[in-house]
Amino acid sequence: MPPKQFDSILMLWSGAYLGAAFFLVAGLLPHGTVSIGLLAQLSWLALVGSIPTTLALAAASRVAGATRPTIAASTLVLVALTIAVGWEHIDFLLSGPRWLDHPRRLLLQVAMLFLLGSLAGAGWLWLILGLRLRKGSSEAIWIALSIVAVGLLTAAIVRYRAYDYSMAQLVFPAGLLSGAILYLIIRNSPRRFIAAGLAALCLLFGAGSRFAPALVATGQREVIAQSRAGALATLYVLPHVSRETSIWSSGTGCPKPKPRVETSPMGILPAGRRNVILITVDALRKDIVGLERGGRPVTPQLSRLAAKGVSFASATSTYPATLFAVGSAFTGLSPAELYLSPSLPESIFTRSRAHIDQQIAVLPDVTWFRLPIVQQFLAPGVEIELATTDADATDALVARLRQARENGASVMAWVHYYAPHDPYEPQAAFPFGDGKKNAYLSEVAYFDRELGRLMSYLERDRWLDDSLVIFFSDHGEALGEKSYWGHHVYLDGWMVDVPLVLWHSAFAPAEPRVGVSLADVAPSVLHFLGLPLPSDIAAQSLFTLDPNLPNRATFSEAFPVRGRELFDSFRLPALDDATIRARLQSIRVSSKGYEPKGAISLDGYRLIRHRGAGTAFFFDHETNPGEDPGLRSSNPDARQLLETELDRWEEAQLRRIQCRLQLSGNRLETPRPQ
Repeated sequence: MPPKQFDSILMLWSGAYLGAAFFLVAGLLPHGTVSIGLLAQLSWLALVGSIPTTLALAAASRVAGATRPTIAASTLVLVALTIAVGWEHIDFLLSGPRWLDHPRRLLLQVAMLFLLGSLAGAGWLWLILGLRLRKGSSEAIWIALSIVAVGLLTAAIVRYRAYDYSMAQLVFPAGLLSGAILYLIIRNSPRRFIAAGLAALCLLFGAGSRFAPALVATGQREVIAQSRAGALATLYVLPHVSRETSIWSSGTGCPKPKPRVETSPMGILPAGRRNVILITVDALRKDIVGLERGGRPVTPQLSRLAAKGVSFASATSTYPATLFAVGSAFTGLSPAELYLSPSLPESIFTRSRAHIDQQIAVLPDVTWFRLPIVQQFLAPGVEIELATTDADATDALVARLRQARENGASVMAWVHYYAPHDPYEPQAAFPFGDGKKNAYLSEVAYFDRELGRLMSYLERDRWLDDSLVIFFSDHGEALGEKSYWGHHVYLDGWMVDVPLVLWHSAFAPAEPRVGVSLADVAPSVLHFLGLPLPSDIAAQSLFTLDPNLPNRATFSEAFPVRGRELFDSFRLPALDDATIRARLQSIRVSSKGYEPKGAISLDGYRLIRHRGAGTAFFFDHETNPGEDPGLRSSNPDARQLLETELDRWEEAQLRRIQCRLQLSGNRLETPRPQ
């Protein structure tokens, strides 16, 4: 290869590599800790990103010197390729409940594809224009405008959710423009080989980090989780990461399921076990309870009520989204067991309908709660009422309960408050200031008032004499942590630590320290009603736990199941072999832009494992209460214990899934490992 041509390729690659590296770091720096290990991961990701970026720059550079028909032809080819690839992403963008059955969904898809193709073509022509320019004011203007474009793309990536597969597609043009800007700056510089040397050093640092365990400990996928710019690897790595997952696990044959009745004393006579009232709230973080802002408490009612009940200090959600979290609470199953259930699982509603006179559900009047999948958790005959606001929900439930009292009917009632859920709209009665976080606090305070109104009625009409009242949040909420707002994706404390409180007139105020999970709600309800508990669930009745048990672990998981896959979770009458394989792989393998995770919480420690990457984060809450991934713990024994316990739990979970599928007649043909 002629030296001059080699120099051109080296400059192209140097610009692409450093552009990707600067882009990655710029997306991360304002939002979190950057450790040496994290920089090593960014350097490695910059190498991954530089490969297609260099190829695109080289192609644009070659086309820039060609004739107009060639430029036009290349643009049309790129537009066609973008439309072909973009169909999946447009389909994913329109996978929410609002769009799945929209009558004009296809027309909207076509319009969005046309817009996407037009943007791709315009971006390609803009890149070619920049490479045709030479030194002067025109090149300076192009660079300045491109920097603005990169800033806007980065802002969009940072603003929107990390798991959004379509948002990740903005990373490639942003990285490509970053590389082009640097290439134009260095290509005619007399010191251009300084850039090549710097790129080479970063390359060696990133490649060398693959052999240093201390630098790889953060995990390639955690960089993506921490930085929207890190989603660059989503385009080139994650969609191609897969492995064959077997349903078989070690162990003996499946036990025959035998329902059991808990006989441990509850301190409540049978006459006091007539009704169950479930109060849930969407997206309430545990650390918000008791918080004060500007000298004003955010949750005065919940704080007061929790002090009068049995408030569990270490309660965790099973999943960072409503469907599987509430599903676990109502069935006692883990999220993966729900997703791989061979048929519609039994819930506390279906198991108790022959023992309760009236079943009531007051749910938010939002699109998601109108879907059939939500009603499938409830038994036939449950009286469902949709409420526009949390105040309406309180009024509706109070009216239903009063009528039930007048009729002498026993009830199982569920009300779900929705105010803290995104979008956050500040309530005039609860001003906490400007900004999204303060708007969220205002919504929480509004919900708190309604919880106080409901509990005042229950206390006034003496419902607590013969009713078990259970309150919990389905999951937490990210309020800017890791540049993220909302839920899904993460299993950090602000996402899975939730309030869980029980009330009954026979309960003395207490704050048990034992670790509990939302999955423990279902066996607790059945235990309270004196109904048999299924023997094939790992969850336990809260009434049978030692309140000061120091070593009970709880488990959470998250996997990339969204859109049609999510909404069809319980619509299928049975799972065939292909569906089982697809679902099993979906909870283990990276997809849709984020990494499936499993987590264990135990005795003030938490370990979060990225299932596809095989890497884990360990947090000691005594020294690192904020779960900062940049702070390392010096407790290897505790970490090893949590890793071992998580392995055991996941193996037992897989075994239970296998047994349910076999017992229902769905046997995989995959041979058992020898």
